[in-house]
Amino acid sequence: LEGFYLSDREYNVTKYQFPKVEIKKGEYLFLYASGLNKYDNGELHTNFKLNNNDGVLILSDYNKSLIDKVEIRELESNTSYGLYNDKWHIYYQTSFGSANKNNFATGEIAKNVVINEVSIYPKEALELKNMSDKDIDLRGYYLSDKSGKKYDLKNKTIKKDGYLVLSSGTLGFNINNSNEELFLYQNDVLIDYFSVKKLTGNISTGLDENGNKVYYKNITLGSKNASNVYNGFSMTPVFSIDGGYVESGSKISLSTSDGSTIYYTTNGSFPSNKSSKYNGPIEIKKNTVIKAISYKDGYIESDVVSRTFIVGRHHDVAFISLSTNSDNLFGSRGIITNYNGNGIRKVQMEFYESGGSFGTSFTGDMKLSGMDSRREPQKSMSLYLRKKYGQKDVTYPFFHDMEYNTYSSILLRNAGEDPKNVRIMDGALTRILKGEMDIDMQEYRPVVVYINGTYYGLYNLREKLNADYVESKFGVDKNTVDFIKYSTALHGSTKNYNSLVNYIKSHNCANSDVYNYLKTQIDMQELINYWIVESFYGNTDLGNIRYWKAKDGKWRWMLYDLDWSLWNMGLNMGYPTRFGGTPAATYLNSSLVIVRNLYKNKEFKDLYLSSLAKYLKTTFKPDRMKKIVDELAKEIENEMPYHIKKWGGSYPSLRSMSGWKNNVSSLKNSLTNRYNRVVNNLKSYFNLSN
Repeated sequence: LEGFYLSDREYNVTKYQFPKVEIKKGEYLFLYASGLNKYDNGELHTNFKLNNNDGVLILSDYNKSLIDKVEIRELESNTSYGLYNDKWHIYYQTSFGSANKNNFATGEIAKNVVINEVSIYPKEALELKNMSDKDIDLRGYYLSDKSGKKYDLKNKTIKKDGYLVLSSGTLGFNINNSNEELFLYQNDVLIDYFSVKKLTGNISTGLDENGNKVYYKNITLGSKNASNVYNGFSMTPVFSIDGGYVESGSKISLSTSDGSTIYYTTNGSFPSNKSSKYNGPIEIKKNTVIKAISYKDGYIESDVVSRTFIVGRHHDVAFISLSTNSDNLFGSRGIITNYNGNGIRKVQMEFYESGGSFGTSFTGDMKLSGMDSRREPQKSMSLYLRKKYGQKDVTYPFFHDMEYNTYSSILLRNAGEDPKNVRIMDGALTRILKGEMDIDMQEYRPVVVYINGTYYGLYNLREKLNADYVESKFGVDKNTVDFIKYSTALHGSTKNYNSLVNYIKSHNCANSDVYNYLKTQIDMQELINYWIVESFYGNTDLGNIRYWKAKDGKWRWMLYDLDWSLWNMGLNMGYPTRFGGTPAATYLNSSLVIVRNLYKNKEFKDLYLSSLAKYLKTTFKPDRMKKIVDELAKEIENEMPYHIKKWGGSYPSLRSMSGWKNNVSSLKNSLTNRYNRVVNNLKSYFNLSN
């Protein structure tokens, strides 16, 4: 093709000239219409870009004689335009480098069935509409999403002019509320395609009477679409300063480029078109949360956007701003005031890095977390992302050195029932294990929290241990997971776990055949790691045990809430692995049945003791553990005076910096004492020889 031409302009057919490149008989040549104008390692780039404003693509030979000409159609994202049997078609599945197939979007075939409406809340579902005047048997039809999962409609029928509503549970795949793609096939030929760019709660998207894609505030799944339609969403307001640390007197401007009207609040409450109308820059004189929303005729109101401005302080650690209508948290109906309840309230969360730069933000639900720790003046809070607010998860590196960064929930922990009031005990005891052993546990990061612009003290930012954690960390579908807390299934069921326990009770685990089978059901090393840690730290808290198993995986245990560790320095390291009685209240009886029966097996016992020996020589060395405590304490040291001022009056041992430093020293001494106790008594703990 050397010397041949390609162009997107009829008046200039020589726009791009091919280099010395050959196209083999019956084969294909792939080009990037990128504008980069290069030919490198077989990768060919033109000197012009294709876009939706281009109407034609022209191929000419070296004499400028026309070889081929294609009229280009406007294309949506993830679509292509291809030739099949001398006709051009829209494709939603590209086949660059190979022959085009007949799985195109057949605009030439009358669509008797179309995807007519899609919603994500309160029902995650799609609606098919029969466009004909006859009943349609859907044998040969199937639905698919962009992941390729399919749902066969072979047992379904749509009455003439009727509708068929299918929930995500029926379909077997979720309908995402952003960048979703839905496909309807008949006999493997694509007959309809529907893209979902954005949806929030109580909003659906579908086709109007003219077949145009629009939005509805009135969801009508199973019946005729509403007549009151919207063209899209108003533009989200943009801030001139993206939150963080500012000087008193700073002025914040809000803007949109679509002519919409902006409304805002400065007290943390969620704005509406009844809030203050934006007419000019907002002056910041104190800590302020600005929440803004925009409205435009013919469009659905924008998402709420929030930014927090801190005056007169800079933190060494990241800070989180929570904002909501004040009575959601305080007063007669507030969930913080009524801390024994299980109330849930809508909040806005903003995350700022330690230098004050904006990180991420989302609207979600908040509820209090913990049991006994709820009685503490400073409350632990769980934050959940929800589809009804337009976002089911957030991708952001809240924690350092993680292989995954997508979260559907996070925990702001008040340090639980940290007995020595060091504020970092649970974080330090888990950090000691990081990179040392395979064990499921929460990552830790210290943060400062503001509520409606008011300082609320230091918190421990933690992962939530749930089925979403399993999905993010291990890449398994959470819908295939049994996730159990104590004896209650929070996801899936307890059936498989109960079967495991009953098998262990009724079989001799010392038998190698029995043990070999159990190795296919239990991650033995992870289970051993879990009990070694619980025993070494002497954790005596109540009910904190969770475990999980994916459909084709093995049972694993989760470590969390270590605040009641190191109280009993003399706790026998053989508890709970060897002995029937235990002063530790944490352990669910069935879990003790598992580990105590497994310990009767020589292979398990050898793995347990060799693992313990390894960790005592490495992970649990006192100097190493104390160094980690010092690192975590140093991280929050400059923030502690402010936290003490806020909350110190509620804690007798946390009323001064000297008191806090003494608590840190006490924790380090406890770790050394526990290590020495365990090493000195290993023979008696486990009935070992010399």
